[in-house]
Amino acid sequence: GVLIPALALAGYVAGGNQIVREARNPGFIATVESTAHEGPEILTQRRHMAGIGLAMYLGLVLLPFAGRGLRSLLYRLQRPPQLTHAPSGRSMSMLPGATVLETLRANAIPHASVCGGRARCTTCRIRVVSGFAALPQPAGLECAALSRIGAQEGVRLACQIRPTSDISVAPLLAADSTAADGLVRGGMEGSEREVTVLFIDLRGSTTLGEAKLPFDVLFILNQFFTEMTKALVATGGHYSNFTGDGLMALYGLNAPEPALGAAQAMRGAREMLTRLDRLNAQIRTDLKEPLRIGIGIHIGEAIVGALGPPRSQIVTAIGDTVNTTARLESLTKEYDCTLILSRQAAAAAGLDLAGETLHQAPVKGRMESVEFYALKTVPEIAM
Repeated sequence: GVLIPALALAGYVAGGNQIVREARNPGFIATVESTAHEGPEILTQRRHMAGIGLAMYLGLVLLPFAGRGLRSLLYRLQRPPQLTHAPSGRSMSMLPGATVLETLRANAIPHASVCGGRARCTTCRIRVVSGFAALPQPAGLECAALSRIGAQEGVRLACQIRPTSDISVAPLLAADSTAADGLVRGGMEGSEREVTVLFIDLRGSTTLGEAKLPFDVLFILNQFFTEMTKALVATGGHYSNFTGDGLMALYGLNAPEPALGAAQAMRGAREMLTRLDRLNAQIRTDLKEPLRIGIGIHIGEAIVGALGPPRSQIVTAIGDTVNTTARLESLTKEYDCTLILSRQAAAAAGLDLAGETLHQAPVKGRMESVEFYALKTVPEIAM
């Protein structure tokens, strides 16, 4: 199959070489013209057509290059959308139709993407710092991938979005992340959000330790924390971490409106007290006095995310709101009450506490005092 084309090409080359040799003879052109029976006008027309054909051929060859040049010129004349890489502060222009992932890599900024940018994983996911409203809604593979990890609002896949206006993004996973890292629930990346924080502390735990054997104390504490955790789960709360003889919980992480977390926290506090009464009834023969707790509830902005060693991270919150809640819980001893509720949390929960005294107390690290209500019982919240 290769021999025939090769022989044909060889014959074409040989014929061309022979014509070149014949053309060196001064009389060759005149002989060809006399035998062709074509006048000077026809020959001139043929040469003209040949010139036109050559020009058209060269034009077709150069057209793609001219098109690219024109496109680049128009692109420079029009201000292209700017992509800002929030961690580094670098800004770069985006080519039309380019994804965020392509733009970052074209500018030598490492970014994770285990699947190669095909929306088969979520390691390239980013938090859109600004410009989120101008993006189209996730669809197809991106929508399915984000739903699978329960991604929160503002999280998109860098390999799927093609911004047409300025945008600022922050990667949520390290550039060397693996496929396993992409399975981390999307709502757990660090972000600032409004959340309701609840602290509880077991009263008299020191006395309990002095009166009981260590294993007996361990059994009672495990029973206590089991009941408190069940109360959290039943009311939409999220266990965050143990704090000495108490625990910290977050409400509103998955609520449609963050303020709903305050109402959930109030229900959680009532459920905790109900379960504590049951537990006291079960172990009353083992205790001189029933177990008592103090509860502090506050709502505000906090940094919520997964913290701790890579293999044993927990979702928790840090910030002024957490510190304030811990301070409120500690005040339950001073005010000899069960619940201390911040003014903001009471308002978010829709409570009418006009008949209660509004107190103030300083909080370490804050210029302003915190306003709160000291309550003997937990008010009921309408369902």
